[in-house]
Amino acid sequence: MATPPRPRLSAYQRAKRVIDRRLSLLGRGVSSPLEAEEIELAPVPTGAVCPAPVNTSMVPADFTRTYQDVFTEVTPNFRQVVYHLRDVNVAWHGTVLKGLRVFVPSLPQDYFELEFGGSFLMRQLSSRRVPALLDGPVGLAFDSWSGNYFHWIAEVLPRLVLLRRVQPDCVVLLPGPRPPEYITRTVSALGFTRTHVIGDGELVRVHDLWMPARPGRHGFMVPELTKEVHDAVISSLQSHLDPSRRATRRLYVSRNRQQWRHLTNEDEVLAVLARYGFETIYFEDMNFVEQVRTMYEASIFIGIHGANMTNLLFMTPGTHALEMLSETYINPSYMCMAAAIGVHYSLVPSKLGSPPNVEHNYADITADPALVDQALRAICGAPE
Repeated sequence: MATPPRPRLSAYQRAKRVIDRRLSLLGRGVSSPLEAEEIELAPVPTGAVCPAPVNTSMVPADFTRTYQDVFTEVTPNFRQVVYHLRDVNVAWHGTVLKGLRVFVPSLPQDYFELEFGGSFLMRQLSSRRVPALLDGPVGLAFDSWSGNYFHWIAEVLPRLVLLRRVQPDCVVLLPGPRPPEYITRTVSALGFTRTHVIGDGELVRVHDLWMPARPGRHGFMVPELTKEVHDAVISSLQSHLDPSRRATRRLYVSRNRQQWRHLTNEDEVLAVLARYGFETIYFEDMNFVEQVRTMYEASIFIGIHGANMTNLLFMTPGTHALEMLSETYINPSYMCMAAAIGVHYSLVPSKLGSPPNVEHNYADITADPALVDQALRAICGAPE
């Protein structure tokens, strides 16, 4: 099924944006920014190098140029920082606020201040009694994007790595109302035993808050933090993993059960994969432990860009990951993730598979079966 265009904003949504912007500007004018102690754990790296696909000869120049330009822009954000704040409120989506101001580093992007500093802020201040958590250090590492599997694994977990370096015994705030297994399992894997769930629509008052900044941006991640996440999760699940099956399977993950970003010519691609002995998997059928075990057993993993590719983080170093990526949405996330843990990443440049009115982040992809075959032949040799 083709991905439909996303609906246009309603009149109410457009009006709310205008109101939010004006209220946010008013709040900035009458309230001072939140004060926070800034603790630097690591400076901007001096020798950071932009990763690249192993099959660079197949990659159009536009991809390579985009990767390098964004990497150059993002490198200053590899600085590792933890903020220490006192007597603040934390909302159910991880936004930190006090008085008429939002703490901007708690937002996924700076421009969100105009939204979360508007009617949301006024509504919370006027209508809710905020309960206070018990005294002691409290950690916050999620934001309003963290309900997405990719953003939790790729962005929240590296922040928790930073948090455990300064406050390993703190209470960790979790998004509610019922955190899924991948959240509880990964928080435990990183050594945190005490948590507090913030329910939908709730605020909590925190006297002593520790909040790691999101290291990296735009798909580029700090390699050592990403590897530390990999090692912690794999170590925590050793009892569920069979060493005899490590890196023994060739896997294709399908997105045809997802709401958007489908492979339009999946049958043609599957015909190519069949010649190389691939099996098709659906992560929707698996719990978190099963997903990690499946990737531990993968020797070659291929899929199209999307959250399904996130699980390559749990592959074995020295294995191979291939991503079918549209030339209209060049995103380095999985290339960077693979490089951090020693997985060989190849790119299959693909075409836009949706009409132009479908937002590119959600658009379908059409892959050239010949390019898929070329990429696999370089890894596997000629099929039998």
